[in-house]
Amino acid sequence: MDTLPTAYQLTTSAAELNKIDKLRECGVSQYIGLPQLVVVGDQSSGKSSVLEALTQLPFPRNPNLCTTFPTQITFRNALQEKTVVTIIPSPSSDPERIAELRKYRKEYLQSVSGDEFAVILKDVSQVYKEAHRNDLSTFREDILKVELSGPRRENLSIIDTPGIFRRAVDGRTTDKDMTLVKAMVESYIKDKRTIILAVLPAGEDEENWEILSMAEKADSKGIRTLGVLTKPDLIDPGTEERVMSFVQGEKNPLKLGYYVLRNRGKLQESSSSEERDKAENEFFTQEPWSSLDRDHVGVHALKKRLQELLVDITRRELPNVRHQINARLDNCRKELKAMGADRKSTVQQQIYLQTMATNFQKITDHALDAYYARNPIFAEIPAKRLPTLVVDRSDKFAAELAKNGHTVEFDIDDNESGEDIGTTGRDGEKDESIRNSSDDEADVAATPSTESNAGRHKYPELSSLFPDEGDAPEPQHRRILDWIEHEYRKARGSGLQVISPSVLPTLWQQQSNNWRTMTRKYLADIIIYVHDFICKLMEHVCQEERTRSGLMAILLERFIDQYKVAIKHVEFLLEVELDGTPLTKNPSFQENLHKFRLERLGAAMSKSSIATDNLRDASGQEINGTVVRLEDVMLSGPMGDTEHAVNDIYCILKAYYEIARRRYVDAICTQGTDYHLLNGKNSPLRIFSSLFVASLTPEQLEEIAGEDASSKERRENLKREMDSLEEGKRLLSH
Repeated sequence: MDTLPTAYQLTTSAAELNKIDKLRECGVSQYIGLPQLVVVGDQSSGKSSVLEALTQLPFPRNPNLCTTFPTQITFRNALQEKTVVTIIPSPSSDPERIAELRKYRKEYLQSVSGDEFAVILKDVSQVYKEAHRNDLSTFREDILKVELSGPRRENLSIIDTPGIFRRAVDGRTTDKDMTLVKAMVESYIKDKRTIILAVLPAGEDEENWEILSMAEKADSKGIRTLGVLTKPDLIDPGTEERVMSFVQGEKNPLKLGYYVLRNRGKLQESSSSEERDKAENEFFTQEPWSSLDRDHVGVHALKKRLQELLVDITRRELPNVRHQINARLDNCRKELKAMGADRKSTVQQQIYLQTMATNFQKITDHALDAYYARNPIFAEIPAKRLPTLVVDRSDKFAAELAKNGHTVEFDIDDNESGEDIGTTGRDGEKDESIRNSSDDEADVAATPSTESNAGRHKYPELSSLFPDEGDAPEPQHRRILDWIEHEYRKARGSGLQVISPSVLPTLWQQQSNNWRTMTRKYLADIIIYVHDFICKLMEHVCQEERTRSGLMAILLERFIDQYKVAIKHVEFLLEVELDGTPLTKNPSFQENLHKFRLERLGAAMSKSSIATDNLRDASGQEINGTVVRLEDVMLSGPMGDTEHAVNDIYCILKAYYEIARRRYVDAICTQGTDYHLLNGKNSPLRIFSSLFVASLTPEQLEEIAGEDASSKERRENLKREMDSLEEGKRLLSH
């Protein structure tokens, strides 16, 4: 297979590594793991010497100048030699601190000396102190970035973490610092895109290599950990074989293997890089080290291997990083959208609630129009189909009132005794005491319970609206004429009036008494439907529980007030119908009254009726049906006043009851239900509106729509993350 020219490979790898560095600079590494080489080790492991050998950058060895923050050393192949020092702020910092740290920038047109680098570290430490004024910690998570460019530089980037330590030193470190450093190292090495350079002092037993134990936890398969053994020249004579066994893969093998480096000694601290490399090369040409594979000894072999590893992992993972950035951006956008608009100011809070109220009214309009296809919510939640529920319950109410609304059955045959309450002849006195109709209620079965009982438990805030009255009794199966006569006799006066003016209203009130209980239970069910619709729709349009609770705390009182208005109006209609004057201008009343009178007359004459067989009229035409002979009518005698009054009262009561019942059902449904609870301008469904939002005070807006501390923090974190990811996406698109 043909291979790409070396110049092309260098250019390609440099461009890819640059993209990774830029992603880290804009904070993407806080949210997505990036390909990186991370150097970890104890403070006494020789980590500084390894870094100095790799970077040719003079890291200080003075404990007082030890690195207290992560340092990214980046090498770039370029025509001009240049050193740039900047700070990459931790994305978890507040915006002011981030802006302050980003201002720091130092540029040098050559490599920096040891003294200059020490000054840089001191300057950066001071910048950190000023930016973190209220934080007394010694160690920081902000990254110091040192970028070294030049014609002799290879493309490579390494991150150095503070060395871990096992005990605090008075005046310099604390137990808190020790925990922080360990957590920082763990956070850097946990990602699968990180190559771990574990620096291990060769003279220590492997049981004391704590950093290797940490690496094993993060990289249980050992596929991305590379061991760097240091200070081989300081081990006890005769122990060389133990160290060499690691490099040769015989002991505690790692997928990436072990490399061994010789550090500068104290006498060689001022030597040049060339002198340091020459001394190292001479050391590994001596026995027994000369038997080791040359690809695993010395800084040049290590640097070459690190460059290969970084380029390989970058090329392999860059497409995945791009995909992960896009996926994470989508998740951030969805979460931010679910949180709604920013709500810091009063205007923002109003807009947030206005949008919510508009959505509430839009869905409500669709529901009231029964236009269920316009929103999937009607298919998901049956309770949202409010008009359908109301119509079904109203039909049931009308049918119940027609079947069981009256106290005594109207259509009991005259010959049926039912529950006998005494008989009379024409104008005669009763032969036994008459029982009051209320005495029979204990024996009457109750009607099926409605949904108001369940509503009391589901919405206890409504319980005071629905007093528990029990169910209305079924109509009494008794002879209605006897009941009317009983009431008539109690109401007769001394005048010539055939019908007392008070008897009909009295009978009417008793006959329609069941309307109260039936109506109240019907209205309770409708209110439960409406309230359930409101509560479920509020959950849909306002998913944030805190805001919804704040809104309901104010709205609930208004809802209940409107429910009470509906109840009051229905009670008014009950009072008009049941306690007012029986009155109607409906022409159907006279038609029904005439019809019922004829029916009563026909019932009275039916005993004297004869078949029309062989009967002809004066013209000779055959007569069909039954007839009553005139002499039989004359012999039957006149109807007594009481009997006549009872029969006429029955006809009037029945005719008026039918008219009033239909009129009453219409009034309850159109006024109490539709106007006061559904479509009226003051309906509870119209309370949560833009007008309501506009009426809220700034204090109420803040309490309801203002975000709590955790929500504000989450929103700001999401915005920072999106800014970083958007910038990362832009960088990768070039």
